[in-house]
Amino acid sequence: MGTVIQSFKTGALVLLFGTMLMACAEKPIQGSDAALQALQAAKQAGATEYAPEALRVAEDEYQKAQEEIGVQDNTFMLTRNYDAANALLTKVAGDAEKAKIAAIANKQQAKSEAEGSVVLAKTSLEEAKNQLAQAPTGKGTQADLQALRGDLQAAEATLGEIDAIMAKEDFLGVKAKAESVQTLATRVNEQVAQAILKTGKHKKA
Repeated sequence: MGTVIQSFKTGALVLLFGTMLMACAEKPIQGSDAALQALQAAKQAGATEYAPEALRVAEDEYQKAQEEIGVQDNTFMLTRNYDAANALLTKVAGDAEKAKIAAIANKQQAKSEAEGSVVLAKTSLEEAKNQLAQAPTGKGTQADLQALRGDLQAAEATLGEIDAIMAKEDFLGVKAKAESVQTLATRVNEQVAQAILKTGKHKKA
């Protein structure tokens, strides 16, 4: 009777040990899928543009997890252990979620900054137009004035591109365009101001 009980215990232990080995040796397909979905969700939220560093961390971890899975795949079946890969995949999902949250927040901030930049660009452009209208005219100034008018036309053309870029939610692109308009407008203002200072006069209204 004792022998039967001992055999039963031994068999149970072997079964338990085998089950544990199988659990460790089970390829983390669901974990990989979940991690990949988390990465895709982060990218869809704009992490590539608005949270690149956080996204890169998660992507690097995913790559390491896949490399670890590859190592275990090439290991003898009874000694395979995907615990390290599972831990990495769990971290990928968490870090991808952080990247997604950061992207949403950063994108909203970028939108606000872009809208503010557009307002400043429009104001700067109007000021430059008014300043140019007061620029002194006379011999030797026509070429300079024509160049400044060209700058303002380029600024207006750039400003006209912004609505389409804003519609695509490329807020970083909008901000860059608006800042280029401000740069051109500022240059016109400065050059007209220098001309007025040099000649001591401005065009009468």
